[in-house]
Amino acid sequence: MNNLHPSKVHHYTNKTKYFFFFIILTIISSYAFLRWSVGTRESLFPPVSTQILDKNSHPLRVYTASDDHYHFNVTLDKVSPYLISSTLAYEDRWFYYHPGLNVISVFRALRMNLKASRVVSGGSTITQQVARMMSPRPRTIRAKLIEALRALHLEIIYSKDEILEFYFNLAPYGGNIRGVAAASRIYFDKPPSELGPGEAALLAALPKSPSRLRPDRHPAAARERRNEVLKRMLKWGYIDDVKYELSLSEQVPTNRNQFPVHVPHLCDDLHRRFRNKGGIFTTTIDLNVQILARNLLTRHLEPLRSRGISNGSVVIIENKTNAVRALIGSADYFDTEHAGQVNGVIAPRSPGSTLKPFAYALSMDAGLITSLSLLNDVPISFSGYEPDNYDEKFHGVVTVETALTKSMNVPAVNLVDRLGNDRLYNFLKAGGFSTLTEPCEYYGLPIILGGTGVKLIELTNLYACLANGGKYRRYRVVSEKESDSKIAIASDSLLSSAASYILTDILSKLHRPDFPSHWESAVHLPKIAWKTGTSYGHRDAWSIGYNPNWTVGVWIGNFSGVGSPALVGADAATPLLFDLFTALEPEGGTWFERPPSVSEREVCAVSGMIPGEWCGQTRQERYIPNVSPIQTCNLHIQYQIDDKTGYRLCPYCITGKKYHNQVYVKMPQEVAVWLQSSGLPVDMIPSHNPNCRGIAGGEGPVITSPVKSSEYILRNSAPVEDQQICLNASVANDVKTIYWFVDGTLIYKGPPDAKVFYFPQRGRHEAVCMDDEGRKTSRRFVVK
Repeated sequence: MNNLHPSKVHHYTNKTKYFFFFIILTIISSYAFLRWSVGTRESLFPPVSTQILDKNSHPLRVYTASDDHYHFNVTLDKVSPYLISSTLAYEDRWFYYHPGLNVISVFRALRMNLKASRVVSGGSTITQQVARMMSPRPRTIRAKLIEALRALHLEIIYSKDEILEFYFNLAPYGGNIRGVAAASRIYFDKPPSELGPGEAALLAALPKSPSRLRPDRHPAAARERRNEVLKRMLKWGYIDDVKYELSLSEQVPTNRNQFPVHVPHLCDDLHRRFRNKGGIFTTTIDLNVQILARNLLTRHLEPLRSRGISNGSVVIIENKTNAVRALIGSADYFDTEHAGQVNGVIAPRSPGSTLKPFAYALSMDAGLITSLSLLNDVPISFSGYEPDNYDEKFHGVVTVETALTKSMNVPAVNLVDRLGNDRLYNFLKAGGFSTLTEPCEYYGLPIILGGTGVKLIELTNLYACLANGGKYRRYRVVSEKESDSKIAIASDSLLSSAASYILTDILSKLHRPDFPSHWESAVHLPKIAWKTGTSYGHRDAWSIGYNPNWTVGVWIGNFSGVGSPALVGADAATPLLFDLFTALEPEGGTWFERPPSVSEREVCAVSGMIPGEWCGQTRQERYIPNVSPIQTCNLHIQYQIDDKTGYRLCPYCITGKKYHNQVYVKMPQEVAVWLQSSGLPVDMIPSHNPNCRGIAGGEGPVITSPVKSSEYILRNSAPVEDQQICLNASVANDVKTIYWFVDGTLIYKGPPDAKVFYFPQRGRHEAVCMDDEGRKTSRRFVVK
């Protein structure tokens, strides 16, 4: 039986009701706080600025965060004790003792605010300020209540040190400065860990009124508030009298320190790629090397500006790691008149002759040439493409060494034709040339003379392949976490170490046309291998060089594409290249060691081939065993000369004749004809005995025009005499007379160097060229 009085039953029922109501309210409140925590926790971690550093952590450039503020994260252990003590003394002395709210301060502020019917006093703790900075609101009584609730919640979730760290990362310090790390850098050019008492006192005062107290705009107000903070620090024992007096005498900064702008082109690129991530990015750049290169480029360009040359770019790669240690996109990033913000390091430009060394190295690996092999340097046509040399002269035959050091065009084109144009094209693609976007046929043979755009950084990196013994590795601009000595970088062998070494030996010779003339008397020159380039129209001057430690690329020109007669690689770019190497290694350095795969041998001094029975002088050359050509010299030939007539005798007509042996140099047919036609000396071999009825051996004339399977179209609008077809053939220097037949009709008899033309008629035709010993060659062609 229930003995409870009805009123008591009602009383207990109400208590139960209130109890459940309290439970429900607690659940709802907890849920609301949980949702708030999840929804606003991100605001405790504002976006950070992008900081780009060099390899030694020196700042290169700093960008504002995505919210256009300068902000760097800092942990509490990296904050000066003076800043902590000054902030506590000024903002919240009882921070480590209250639960997020200072009741006395709250009631004092509440009384003043109610009396004024508006917020006139804050009384906020550091925790409350963190709550307000998470979600700024107009300063109303309702907002203060929300901040108080959030402050309590923050105290539940985080430790006091964590809350103080949030404060130092969120607090405003004037303008677009958020957080004490950015403020310390901008106002005092030092990290927050190095702040002294006076500096710390100024920064402690700023968040209270960052606009009114900005020292760069209101230095007097800032000084007055700083001194007030110092008084509190002295009062509460955070500093002594000596530090107090010294801090009072310190000057207040009246200017914001500007962040440095080094390697702006690279930094801009990295910032575009990682802007949304923010944070610190360490590059491979060495700031000391960067500044050195920038200063040398600036000094080098000064005398060139009066000659219509306004810009230049430099890349310096450390060979051991393929790390880019300096990258200068333009002479002056802020020079808008000369397009300074264009990045010349990655802007495609015509490379001139700088690709030639790779054709020679590939040909060495293919067994086509050695350094003393002979190459033809005579006029030639490749289906209408007729390359010419830079000096508009031909030289007959030259050695590989001469052709490369004198940067001759015709021998290089001939070599690429023998090698196969696709071989060079595929090599350049494998070597990182991103500009080769068309099929090989699109570029053709002119690619070797600069018939495509290349990027300075990719070209320089390919030269680093030569410095690394033919092993290609992609260049790096962003550092790995490990030290450079531990980086394992994948590499591909694009060239043999032997070919790389022999080519390097050729490119390191000083006595050559592209050596700066005003350096000829210099004593202490750095030993480097290098190659210059000048693009068509004198629009680009290049010089790329390397030694065992460094590879350096230099481009000089105008981003507008305007040419200048002074834009020649040897004069405009190479002096800077040598200056850079001298600065990089003032004491000099070691040179490349000869790999075991390179040997030395004796070759004919004239032909560069293995000496034959009748060769005279010989020379030593480096070669690649089992790869380099081993042909015996076929230029020196011994003939039997009739003592009476002076004719050349053969086995058919030598019987009964008195004769003597004599050695002659029998030049290649195309060279012999060109030498004769140019009036240059040539070793003329006596004619064969005209009374001999034997059949001469050897090759017949080599027809160079008309071109094989060619078609000619007659234009009705032009006279026939202006459309004549040139008949041209090369013969050896033992031939004195040639005969031209077209469709069986003799149209010419005479010296082989004469110009012969055929009046064309529509139809299919056959041209035959025969020499004075009955050897002949035919060529079919069509006239439409």
